[in-house]
Amino acid sequence: MSTAARSGTNRPRAALQVFLVAAVLLVFIALGEAAGSGARALSPRDIAEGVGLGGAILLGSVAALLAAFREPWSTLGFRREAPAAVLSWGLLGLVACYVVAGAGTVLYALAAGLAPERLAAEKTAALGGFSELPPPVILPLALFTGVYEELVFRGFFLSRLRAALSADPRSRAAAACAVALSSALFAAGHFYQSTLGVVQTFAVGLVLGALAVRRDNVWPCVVAHAGINLIGLTALRFV
Repeated sequence: MSTAARSGTNRPRAALQVFLVAAVLLVFIALGEAAGSGARALSPRDIAEGVGLGGAILLGSVAALLAAFREPWSTLGFRREAPAAVLSWGLLGLVACYVVAGAGTVLYALAAGLAPERLAAEKTAALGGFSELPPPVILPLALFTGVYEELVFRGFFLSRLRAALSADPRSRAAAACAVALSSALFAAGHFYQSTLGVVQTFAVGLVLGALAVRRDNVWPCVVAHAGINLIGLTALRFV
C-alpha cells in the first residue's frame, strides 16, 4: 500500500498542509536572502548553525502539523525494509542523481551559453564557505541534512502533494506532478548555490522523488542524499 493511501489525508487537508509548510520554507529562504547569507560570507560555525536552524524549523513545522491533524509519522513514508535493499537502492539512486544532474548541467550550459570552467567556478564560489568546514563536522552535517531534507521533501511534501492532487493513491499523473512540485520546492531551498545549483538540485529531487515513489519508502532516498552530501562536502574540503 502506498504512503499516500496509508496517510488517510483528504485532498483539502493535504493541500492546506503543503501550503503551510511551503510558506514556512519560503519565508525562511526570503529572510536568508534579505540577510545576505551567501555561503561565501559565512564561517563554518555559521553554516552548521544555519543548517541546524533550518532543519529544526522545517521539522518542527511538520511535527506541529502531524500533531494538530493527529496523523502518525509513518505517513511520511519511512517503512521497514531489509537493510541490504535500502543500501542497494540508495546507492543506485546516488549514481542516478549524478547522471541526471550531469545531464541537467549540460543542458543548462548549452542554454546559457556558458563554458564548463565558468560553471564550475560559479558553483565553487557559491559554496566557498563549505570548503572550510572542519573534517569532524562533515559526516554529521551530511547525515543530518540527508535525513531531515528527505523527511520534509520526499516524506512530507511528496506524500501530501500526491494526496492533494488525486484521491487515487495509484494515480501516476498525480505522482509525477507531485515529484516535480516537491523537486521545485527542494530546489528553491538551495537558491544560495547559484542558478546551476538550483538546476542540479531540481534534477536530484526528480530522481529521489521517483525513487521514493518506486520503492514506497524514503529510506533509500536518505542513503542516496547523505551519500551525495558526504561526497560533495569532502570534495569541497579536500579537493
